[in-house]
Amino acid sequence: MSPTADVQFKNTFKPGFLLVFLALLVATLIDQTLNKQIENLIQSQQGLSNSIFVWGALSLISSLLFPLLTSFLCAHTLANFSDKPWSFVSRKFELGLIETLRAWGKTFLWCFAFIIPALFYYVYYLLTPFVVMFSKKYELGEVDALEYSKNISKKFFYRLNFWLAIFYMAIPLAISSLLDEYLLFRTHPWTAMAGILLETFIYFTFHFVVLKLFLRYLNEFEPDPSELTEIILEKNEAPHVADV
Repeated sequence: MSPTADVQFKNTFKPGFLLVFLALLVATLIDQTLNKQIENLIQSQQGLSNSIFVWGALSLISSLLFPLLTSFLCAHTLANFSDKPWSFVSRKFELGLIETLRAWGKTFLWCFAFIIPALFYYVYYLLTPFVVMFSKKYELGEVDALEYSKNISKKFFYRLNFWLAIFYMAIPLAISSLLDEYLLFRTHPWTAMAGILLETFIYFTFHFVVLKLFLRYLNEFEPDPSELTEIILEKNEAPHVADV
């Protein structure tokens, strides 16, 4: 990642936009199907069965995998990488998933103790997937993804909270209050499709804003990849004290 890397909407509305739209479409269809199954089990006259744990687990897995996948596709499109989206995802997704699970685990541990600190840690670990995607220091094993995300988030803490309030609270609440019943595919497929299109635009806008902040930090505090390579070579070639 070059230190002058930046994100832009240029060339965004091409295959990358379509991939994000399709990912959100599939995620929404799966989510609505799983929620319907869980709702039917809860309302069943026969009472709850053990299958509710299966549907609940599937819902949890879906809520982890699809947002992460969509985030990767958004970041890949906005950063205008030269490699293909699936090549980028296949290289980074496993580590992104592991680090996201770590972030979830630590945030949930705080939830059991105190709600307010848990919210703080949610913001601190928000940039974890971007660390996996873009940080050369992480790639070289010099930093921990969660701690690095925490350090960067602290520098933009108030701005991150502002954008989270806009994109994760204000806009979803407004859409839900106005269009909630029209976003179900089984009853209003066309308006639901329009809702996915709107969500895609919102998703891209949020990632554009957050990536701007994140890459600003990387471009300022992380050296060029070629410089990192020179540093590694110098370390390997430097004589040990015992050898002098």
